[in-house]
Amino acid sequence: MIFHSKKGIILTLLNWILTIGSLFLPLAVFLDVGSIGDSLVMSEKILLTVICSLFTLFLLSGWFLTFYILTDTVLKVRGGFFMWKIPLNKIDSITATKNPLSAPALSLDRLQITYGNKFMLISPMDKDAFIKQITNKNPAIVINKKAIN
Repeated sequence: MIFHSKKGIILTLLNWILTIGSLFLPLAVFLDVGSIGDSLVMSEKILLTVICSLFTLFLLSGWFLTFYILTDTVLKVRGGFFMWKIPLNKIDSITATKNPLSAPALSLDRLQITYGNKFMLISPMDKDAFIKQITNKNPAIVINKKAIN
């Protein structure tokens, strides 16, 4: 079952401001808007364009490719170009959190998946359905009561 990431307003604004900025910076340099690129030679302008393009690709991949796949044995967490696999039998607990650490989650309304001495922060759009499905597959997972809203 696939669970898409919830998209919160704060991370939405941050993502799109950075995306638009990384698109317009090289454009402003090439069009000589203001004094942004006055001291840059052509090779530096091209390098700036390549770096901004890669950054834009990274941001957009995270925006459109962040989701969670729950199979019978594994939770696959996809965040842009990155993928993590967490065996369901290794998951100890799930707790609601607002932890702002970098994570494959597009909202600050998150779940902390604890497994062994590690944790993963995710933000499924439908937290209740996610918790129900994962506990159906592994009833031993401890659910912090705050996780279910």
